[in-house]
Amino acid sequence: MSAGPAEAVRAVEVVEVGGVGIAYRCLGSPEADTVLLVHGGAAHSGWWTEVAPVLAREHHVVVADLSGHGDSGHRPAYRAELWAEEMAAVLRAARAGAGDGAGPSAVVGHSMGGLVAAATAARFPELVGRLVLVDTRLPLRELPPPTTSARVFASAQEALDRFRLLPDRTNADPRLLQEVARSGLVEAGPGWRWKFDPAARRRLSNDGVRADLSSVLCPVGYLYGAQTDMGGPDSVACLEKWLGHAVPVEVVPDAFHHVPLDQPARCAEAISRMLTGLVDR
Repeated sequence: MSAGPAEAVRAVEVVEVGGVGIAYRCLGSPEADTVLLVHGGAAHSGWWTEVAPVLAREHHVVVADLSGHGDSGHRPAYRAELWAEEMAAVLRAARAGAGDGAGPSAVVGHSMGGLVAAATAARFPELVGRLVLVDTRLPLRELPPPTTSARVFASAQEALDRFRLLPDRTNADPRLLQEVARSGLVEAGPGWRWKFDPAARRRLSNDGVRADLSSVLCPVGYLYGAQTDMGGPDSVACLEKWLGHAVPVEVVPDAFHHVPLDQPARCAEAISRMLTGLVDR
């Protein structure tokens, strides 16, 4: 994760949830308001690598890897409620130094991470005071069951050459994409594979997401890329229908679905504006 001297990333921490280690990193002052950033499906915390340092100038920023992703452990099975428990445990651990005076945190989730963020807010209302969904598609698409075998590449370079975003439209800096790809690779015996566990794909349902959103008590906002082919106005309409009220919206220019990669600075600025406008309950 890139950062200037004032926003240097502290050492990787690990909190155990259900026997699995969940990796997270903190930036900024622990005395500031905490903002937890949750990555999307088949991704990892590196999606926030250029966003987190900007937010850390004013916030205590926490970035975490969900189980089955990034540097966190794998599970036999994945469920929204387990991912929510992981994010709650990360929040508790990251805020431990702030003492009992720490108020509820903000949770920001990109794509599937928005659904995990909503599940966290629904199940742990004492921890979450503001919720922001970043280009989260609603309702979910009906997709075939995921494959469960990880592809092994002959070399790291072969894997890097084949790295593609899903959806693949992007105007992200190629150097940033290579950094994100490299941090998602791990050596596996005679070859290399992505750290992501394929068994973690497509583990959420519309019924579950709708139930979570209907239980969210804190203020909710929605942010999307102006050129998105995933979330956008239709998803905002669905979100408002499931919540039962209107939500504030930010549109990031010149960004597709992967807003934190396409326009990191604008994404961070939009998140900051939205957090300022969303008042803790």
